[in-house]
Amino acid sequence: MTTFIIFICIALLLLIIVQVARVRDLAKKLRGSEEVEAKATKSTGYGLLFFMVALLVITTASAYYYKNYILGFGPHASASLHGEEIDSMMKWTLGVTYVTYILTHIALFYYAYKYRSRKGRKAQYMSHNNTVELVWTGIPAIVMTFLVVGGLDAWNEIMSDVGEDDNYMEIQASGRQFYWQMRYPGPDGLLGRTDFRLISGNNPLGQDWTDPKNHDDILVNDVTLPVDQKVRVRITAVDVLHDFYLPQFRVKMDAVPGLPTYFVFTPRTTTKEWRKGLSEYEEYQGIDPESDSGQQLWETRNFELACAELCGIGHWSMARTVTILEQDEFDTWYAGQTPYYEANIMGTDADPLFMADVKERRNAFNEAIGQAIATPANDDNFISLDHVNFEDGTADLTGDSEYQLNDLIGYLEDNDGVGVMLMGHAGNGAEETENVSLSTQRAEAIRTYLIDAGIDANRLRSRGYGSTQLMTTSGGEAAESRNSLIEIYITEGGVSEPQAPDLSSK
Repeated sequence: MTTFIIFICIALLLLIIVQVARVRDLAKKLRGSEEVEAKATKSTGYGLLFFMVALLVITTASAYYYKNYILGFGPHASASLHGEEIDSMMKWTLGVTYVTYILTHIALFYYAYKYRSRKGRKAQYMSHNNTVELVWTGIPAIVMTFLVVGGLDAWNEIMSDVGEDDNYMEIQASGRQFYWQMRYPGPDGLLGRTDFRLISGNNPLGQDWTDPKNHDDILVNDVTLPVDQKVRVRITAVDVLHDFYLPQFRVKMDAVPGLPTYFVFTPRTTTKEWRKGLSEYEEYQGIDPESDSGQQLWETRNFELACAELCGIGHWSMARTVTILEQDEFDTWYAGQTPYYEANIMGTDADPLFMADVKERRNAFNEAIGQAIATPANDDNFISLDHVNFEDGTADLTGDSEYQLNDLIGYLEDNDGVGVMLMGHAGNGAEETENVSLSTQRAEAIRTYLIDAGIDANRLRSRGYGSTQLMTTSGGEAAESRNSLIEIYITEGGVSEPQAPDLSSK
């Protein structure tokens, strides 16, 4: 219905314009074309003057009305040290251009009125005027010289890198479709080495895990920084062109794939201080419509990290929150972060150090089995599975147990005539019936794992011995102090249970 009404209004407006034109043509015939043209020209001149006044008043009034939403004015003074100089340059530029805007528009519309066509007046042809050329070329050139030189001086200072003796922290901001990935150094204060060829699903920045400096690095999505601390931001992009933009801090730098950039700035206003400043302005005292708890606008505002490049259909989702804290608050936040390596890489197939250790353990395990089988007697055929572990108080294997169990599977697959007795032990922290039950379940859990991997069940047996029999491989050490409570008895020609004096009591 609304659309229909709009179409009707447009049609009526067009009809009015046509009718006015027809009336004008009729008037020209009745009164003469020269009289009508003179009157129309005069009306146009006065109309242009009215339009000039309305334009200048409306643009000036609207700029003043919305000043508290504009960067650099009201509560939006720069939240960084270098931003003061940028705000100063912007205000000088705005002042010069505003004065030029007022004068040129007054001249434009006034001259259109003053030199309108009138009867008896002939236009003067002016091919060239050196004075006018010098004025409208010289004055802008002088003004622009001051603005440009001041801008270059500010640029050189703002874009300078940190000095050797500067106290600063360095972080990395990596843009990708469609979010920012922030990386903080760990306690060593150093960011580890990266290589784009190492980027994968569980290594979004391509960190080189053979570099120890990477092991304590922290990965987060939002930006958290301490106030009054110089920060150097390494800026990179993983896929397309992005732009690292912190509007409240006057920070803006392209993030280019394959071409790292940087920006150095010092936050000088905490988020709490900024919100307090907003609370003093009426524009930010209304209820935030997006707040479920009825908070006012100033209570929900945050510093923002945005992407200032049109990087794709999800460009809008690049926005992230920037939080500036007092140093002690930042230290508390920082201490609560977990290194990405520790949380996602350490002890997995993606960890080159762990895999090197796994390989070393595999070689030692195979060597121990080989030596045990090589001796004529079976008394030394006990081997502890030191790297097979269970969740506390259960028979559930932990994820890192698979490596040594897979080593055992590989050996059994290569040696068909070998049998294995799986011997479970338990600490003495519970009733003996519970110890026997738990050790039995754990030994059986390993047997099930081996059978599921394709090992013939006839080559495997399992038994739990509780806590009264020490592990043969413990060297007299109490079972509860052992990391692993599982050992195997391996023999050629099938499964054989070791003969021990106290086994019959189980």
